[in-house]
Parts: sequence; C-alpha cells; structure tokens
Amino acid sequence: MKIIYNIFMVLSVITFFGCEDDLDQLAATDFEPGILKITPGENSRVVQGKFESINAYFVDGTVSPLAEGTIVLLDESGAVITEVKETLTGTADSIVVEGSTFGGNDLALGAYTLKVSATDTKGQTVTKEHTFEISSLPFPANNNVMYIAGEFNGWGFDQMELVDEYTWEIKEVDLKAGPWKFKNTTDWTDKDWGDPGCDGEMEETTGGGPNTSCGFTGLVNIRFNDETLKYTVVPSVSFEGNVTALYLLGNFNQFEGEEYEFTQTANNMWELAEIRLKEGDIFKFSESPSFAGKNYGDNEPDSIADLFGSNIVLSVDYADAFYKITFNDESLEYHFELLRYPYPDNFYLVGTATLAGDDPSKSISFKKTEEGIFEIFTYLVAGEFKMLEVQDWAGDWGKGAEGELVQDGESNIAVASDGFYRIKADLVNKTYEVIETNWAIVGDATPGGWGTDTDMVHSGNLGDYSWTISNVTLTTGEMKFRANDGWDINMGDNDADGTLEYGGSNINVTSGTYTITLTLDPVNGYSYTIN
Repeated sequence: MKIIYNIFMVLSVITFFGCEDDLDQLAATDFEPGILKITPGENSRVVQGKFESINAYFVDGTVSPLAEGTIVLLDESGAVITEVKETLTGTADSIVVEGSTFGGNDLALGAYTLKVSATDTKGQTVTKEHTFEISSLPFPANNNVMYIAGEFNGWGFDQMELVDEYTWEIKEVDLKAGPWKFKNTTDWTDKDWGDPGCDGEMEETTGGGPNTSCGFTGLVNIRFNDETLKYTVVPSVSFEGNVTALYLLGNFNQFEGEEYEFTQTANNMWELAEIRLKEGDIFKFSESPSFAGKNYGDNEPDSIADLFGSNIVLSVDYADAFYKITFNDESLEYHFELLRYPYPDNFYLVGTATLAGDDPSKSISFKKTEEGIFEIFTYLVAGEFKMLEVQDWAGDWGKGAEGELVQDGESNIAVASDGFYRIKADLVNKTYEVIETNWAIVGDATPGGWGTDTDMVHSGNLGDYSWTISNVTLTTGEMKFRANDGWDINMGDNDADGTLEYGGSNINVTSGTYTITLTLDPVNGYSYTIN
C-alpha cells in the first residue's frame, strides 16, 4: 500500500509542478496531510452483522510527513462508540480498526458518524466527517428498495431484489420494446434513472428526465448497480456456450473494461449490438474484461478466430462507422455488420423559407438535444427548406414520405404560411416534425392564472428568436412559458438561473409590472428575462 501511495504523491507533484521552470522544491513537497479514503464511505450502507472494519488512508508530503491519525465512531445520539489514535509515519499510512474491537457486528440499525483526522510533523491537521447507515439489507447498497417501471407495467412498480453488493435484479420481465426506468419509490417521490443513450449506463432523471427506450423485447433478466449506475438486460433463457461471457477489448478502451460486453443470443452465439470502429482499430475477443480466462485473436486473419491468437487489425475495408459484431464460440467465426455512419455533431437549416435563403454557407444552426437528434425554433416564411450536415449541399436531408427524413436529393419540405416554428430532426429514426408555435405565459402570477394563457408577441422578422410581452402586471406567485395553449410544449427554470428546460420548474415572481422576453436561440440556448 505504501508504495502505491508514494507513487500517487510523486505523480501529484509531477502533475502540478513538473512544468514550472522556477520550481520551489520545498513548497512542492510540503503538503498538509490528506485523507485519501475512508470506509465505510459517505452515505454508504453496511450490512447489519457484517461490520468488519473501519479503514482510513492518509497521505502527506516529504517535508512534513504524517505524525498522527484519529478515528472516532459515533452513534445517532452523538455518543462515542470507539476512538482510536495511532502514530503515523512517512508520506502514506493507514489505520484499520477491526470491528471486533468495538462490537461492530452487534451494532443496531441506524445512522452513524465517522470523524477522521490526520496531523503531520508540522502540526498541520485535516479532519473529515461523514455519516453512513447500518442497514437490514443483505448487501451494501445506496438505496433501501428499487423498482422498475415502464409502459410494460403501466408505469407502476415491480420490485427488484438486492442480489449482490449494490446490485439489484428482476427476472423474466417483458419490456415489450417500450420505454422504462428504475426508481427507488413506488410513487416517484425520490430518485429515478433512465438511459437515453442506450449505452448501458443510467443517468439520474429525477424530475422528468428521459426514459430508457432501447427496444428490448422478450423475457429478460435485468440487473442494476446503484453505485456505478451500470445495468444489463439479458435473455431469461439459458444457452449453451464455451465461454461464460464475452467482451471486445481493444485500442478504443485501452484493452480493458466492461463497456463492450456481448449478449448471448442463442447456443454458442454472442452479439455486440453496436460499436464504433474504423480502419486500423486493434482488438481481441476476451472471456473477461481484463483478459482473464480465454481470449481470441486471428492469426491469418480469415474471420475465424484463434484461441490466444494475434490481435485483429481492421483493414481499409472498414469505414469509420457503427457495426454489429457476432461471434460463435464453437466455430469461432465472427462477422461485422455495418449499421450506420456516425451522427453529425452539427445540423443546419437552409431554403427559401429561412433567413439563409438558398445559400448553404449562410445556413442556420440547429440545437443538438441528444446524439442524432436536433431541433430549432425559428421564424419561417411561406416557402421550402432542407437540412444539412455541413454548410454545403453535400449529403443534404429532405422529405421522403410525410414525416420521413431521407438523405441526398430528396424533396424540399414545404412551409404553407409565415410563422414561428419548431423543427425537430431525428436522424436515429429518420423522421422530422414541423410545428408552428405561438407562445404565452401562464400561472397563478399571470393575469389569466393557470387556466388562460397571456399571449406574447413575435416581431415577425426572420432571424428573431424572441417573444415579448410588455407592461404585464404580475402578482406574487409562479409562472411558466408554453406554446399553443397546451402543455405539450412548455418550459420552466429548474435552477432559477434564467435558463429554460422543457417541463422545467415553475418560475417564482413577485408582484409588479414587467416586460418579459422569451428567447429560443438554437446556438446560445433557451432563456428568459423579467424586467
């Protein structure tokens, strides 16, 4: 351990001071003591009857090395359960307090506090304090319960089981290709999680964030780690196989990690649904995320893998794109299927209906809302438009069937009348949507209350992204912005910072007469002012 921590300190010195010509060697090694890690960790849960130890890890500089460390454990009332003070030495040291010395396995359910301090030879002291819980759960976890909810169960709550550390599981669920989420209450009153990117890692979506809509069908077993937020969805049926799991390890993940894990789809058959690859990428198939167990390369190469064979290097035949990979762990054949080329980071609007006219070099930027999905609010005149990936006609996007988005040479999209429109382009599903919007304020602070919109005004000028209402009298209360006298498109302010989010929190206002401006700028973001 001490060697590891000394390396950590040396790297820290190199990182922060290595490029200074006038390096002060004394200052570079004269640190206050640091508390690198404490277990149990902050807000963690310890299984009742399995409180084995308290651990604290300390670091310091060479000029003023460690001298003393203290660990204090207190119960919910503040009474001291144990206090341990030990001499520390060097630039890295630790204290371990065995649970048997303070009856750790006999402690009652409830909240506990850890106070940890370190002092160095110059008398410099650092203290950290946090709480943790002794829980009745069978394993440590960050939540007491976990549920899954989605269209498949009417957005109700099917309870999951804690089956390992931080790992919740539910078996034989049919998600029916619909949207779903994890949540830690039956009624959405605390936290929930979704995976809009379908990348196997949840993000907290409390307050109305995006769902998980990844097309899972059939009976599946689902696991969710509420520490790492990673999850897996695998078929409930059991298949025969010559490996227990399969991962793709290569230059794209430093030949390590669980990011590119295959799913077994049939006897001996494994599938990696999507990975971005290009010419020159180097990789192997591995039974584990760290090359433990079997791994497969290809000595020839001939698309038939060899056990412990040479690295596979993609040839010039492979464009930068997203591929599906299948692997047969009996015949060792593997195949690549081109799924799609990468989605652009930028998207533009051009045409007679727009400010840009027919000049693609003047095309207007969309706002990227998520990978492959863009939107823009903009004033249009009667005319036509298309969409571009670059400010040039190459690879332009237009209309196929109604609502269908097609690339290269397809029909222009017509706008029948002047107005302020929201245009949404979904390259994932190859669809588009054009909706005329008229904006208003609504809320108990506004003249019409929550029942009647108070309309805002647009200038009618191309390139103007703002709506205003002048000399409007508000009462103390709340308000929001919404379009077309309905809640399908509404915006509020989650952080009270003047920035708007779809479905965001109500905006608090005090009584007075104001000019209110709503700005839906695709480049600078959605915002408002109340003056």
